[in-house]
Amino acid sequence: MFDAPVQTVIDLVDQLRDTTDDHWQIPADEARLLAQLVRMAQAKSICEVGHSYGFSTLHLAAAAKETGGKVHSFDMSEKKHLAASKHLEQAGLSDAVTLHLGEAPAILTQVSPASPYDFVFIDANKGQSIAYLEALKPRVAPRCWILTDNITTHADELADFIAMLRTWSVGKTCAIPVGNGLELTLVGSEERYSHPRACGHGENAAAPASPACPARRGRAGAQH
Repeated sequence: MFDAPVQTVIDLVDQLRDTTDDHWQIPADEARLLAQLVRMAQAKSICEVGHSYGFSTLHLAAAAKETGGKVHSFDMSEKKHLAASKHLEQAGLSDAVTLHLGEAPAILTQVSPASPYDFVFIDANKGQSIAYLEALKPRVAPRCWILTDNITTHADELADFIAMLRTWSVGKTCAIPVGNGLELTLVGSEERYSHPRACGHGENAAAPASPACPARRGRAGAQH
């Protein structure tokens, strides 16, 4: 799925889940899906809230290199910030990512990307998710893919946020039963989506029930 130098670093960082108590990184299958969604969206301006040691960031950055995109990733942990920076450099992906150290949601309002975010991945303090989104709304493009992690593993903590997404008048949203459980929210008018089957929803999925995908639609406080 990636060039050998990138995959080598991804495999190295993936091992942290077995050796480090605070790795807090998404499962490998979810990370691969995340990269594929960046490709499908042809995302150019990507925001990640909560990068931990950089496992998900490596996937986002590798896909962004293919689409000509740029990733802005945020986390509050200096230790993880430095580790993620090292891992991105080892993979040759530093030029595709800017890492930001600080507490979200405050730091999210201090960064203005070159172009509005057209892809957002939220995977940090679950209780702050609504605040993250509110901080990002002025920086989100008219057409944007928003991915929220842990809707299965942290269903109670994310209940209010997911309920808000599922009643949001400007978005179409559904659950993807992969890894920790993802919520995929497509912001923008229906006719602008070129990949109507990007979101899947299995009949017996472990993820919380959500609206079906329409046939033609389409770390710090951020510590992770």
